[in-house]
Amino acid sequence: MSELSMEVRVQVARLRNLIIDLARCGSLNSPLGALPHPELDPMEVQAIWWLKAESLLPVNVLADRLGGIAMPRLSRLLDRLEDAKLVQRERSVRHDRRRVRVRLTEQGRALAEQADSVVQERMARLLLPLGGEQRSELVDLLEKWVEAMGCWNRAEEMAAAEETETEAPDAAEAATRPHAPRPMLARAEPPAITANAA
Repeated sequence: MSELSMEVRVQVARLRNLIIDLARCGSLNSPLGALPHPELDPMEVQAIWWLKAESLLPVNVLADRLGGIAMPRLSRLLDRLEDAKLVQRERSVRHDRRRVRVRLTEQGRALAEQADSVVQERMARLLLPLGGEQRSELVDLLEKWVEAMGCWNRAEEMAAAEETETEAPDAAEAATRPHAPRPMLARAEPPAITANAA
């Protein structure tokens, strides 16, 4: 911190105080935190939400999105979601069977839509105290901040890099073909996610 200018130090102190104030009023909780579901734990629902947001994720990227959880824990989580017919894993590169990507099934997409509705409702509650123009200015500023941090969708870049690593001549054709879904057993509709446990 000693290398920072006085201006940046003052801004860091202000940001720290704002974060403390946000935490005090309960607004600092992640909108993804503890998404309510009667059968899935919150981390499983978060995984489903991330797969909706980014479509197809390499397993290691999904682990990062979930806070850097250990691979054995993620593997068990994905086993449970696959058993529930909510996700499917697929090998991404023919010559390296260790590389696995995860995508939602139709049932998983339906559940992800419910989770996303709850997340959006929670985000709306964070923005509503501001007026329309202030909300717009805040979101514009946050977009600039994310862009400056270089955080735009890196998952797409990683997936594209994996596809180009393959040496098989038919890999480009295989990447454009729709993936055949696993056979699904008859199962009741997944229980709904509700916003009341925000």
